[in-house]
Amino acid sequence: MKTYENLESIRLNYRKFNDDDLVFLAELLKDPKVLKYFPGPNIYPDELILKYLSFYINSFGFKDYHRVYLISLKDSNEPIGYGGIQYVKEFDKFEIFYGLSPSKWGQGLATEVSLRMKELAKEVGLTELIALAEINNVASNRVLEKTGFIRKEQIHLWEEELFFYEMKL
Repeated sequence: MKTYENLESIRLNYRKFNDDDLVFLAELLKDPKVLKYFPGPNIYPDELILKYLSFYINSFGFKDYHRVYLISLKDSNEPIGYGGIQYVKEFDKFEIFYGLSPSKWGQGLATEVSLRMKELAKEVGLTELIALAEINNVASNRVLEKTGFIRKEQIHLWEEELFFYEMKL
């Protein structure tokens, strides 16, 4: 049985998180630009970042298809973000999600991640996906539409106004 612990796409590598990724994850989750469209605090405290890291490390196998990857550039191995497929209990469905360092925005990398996660979803046997994006996050909404998601409705969830997307695979 394939574990899907390491993946790649055109410019990116995807691997399981490990304890050594704490510094990178903390840098990312303390950046106000990254957190602008996230639910919750403007800057994540250290204890919350540790919880995220632990969850990401243990994500493989949680709820069957759930997995979170550290994403790095192929040419330099520089970590640039995270992404994956995660279970959303509020809908009892799986979603594609991603977060990238602001220095990497506008280069088509989020679209590359989203397309690779769509491909992974098919590979592991999912037949549908959802995605959620804050309504004012124009770039993320554009990425989801380029990936093939259909915007269904605007919802209020996690104290945010979000667009809810669906996709049949």
